[in-house]
Amino acid sequence: MVINLLLMIVLIWFVIHNFIKAKKFVSFNNWHDYFVPIYSIVLFLVTMKWDTTNVTIFLILLPVALVTGYLETKGVELKKENSKKKDKIVEEIKIKRGSPYAFGWLFTFALGILIHCWFSRDMILNMFTEAIWDNIIEEINPLALFTTNHTWYIWFLSGVSSLTFIMTIRIAITRMIRKKRTKEEI
Repeated sequence: MVINLLLMIVLIWFVIHNFIKAKKFVSFNNWHDYFVPIYSIVLFLVTMKWDTTNVTIFLILLPVALVTGYLETKGVELKKENSKKKDKIVEEIKIKRGSPYAFGWLFTFALGILIHCWFSRDMILNMFTEAIWDNIIEEINPLALFTTNHTWYIWFLSGVSSLTFIMTIRIAITRMIRKKRTKEEI
């Protein structure tokens, strides 16, 4: 449980960090921007239990995550800016994510929590049996986190919506660069 909590804290820190920066132009940073989707998808893959119920939920959540990621890009602004790096002027892409991005993250976490509450209702009612036992096992054996299916949908929603956002922005950046090159050639 402690490791699961720490992993969630890391993800929440990134969300808060991005929520604060949603209104500012910042450099589009590959490491930072790809960390959350990769981190989330890896944790989704290790926590997902591929049974009929989870696969059904997965198939329902896939379009929700894709649409959420796409809608997060609706308030994005991109601009090119010259900056000095190591005695050279470098053109860099700046991104302002905007409110839809922040609200997309809020929606992702709210939906993940609602799904968790829905599926945990039996554990909540039977708190002194399976839920307590799972927590004890996770406390004793930190690797037990990777055998539980309690949080896969949060990781899945976060990873897929983030990856969709990043890929959509990458396409927009590529178009922006091509458009500039075309104008320069004319």
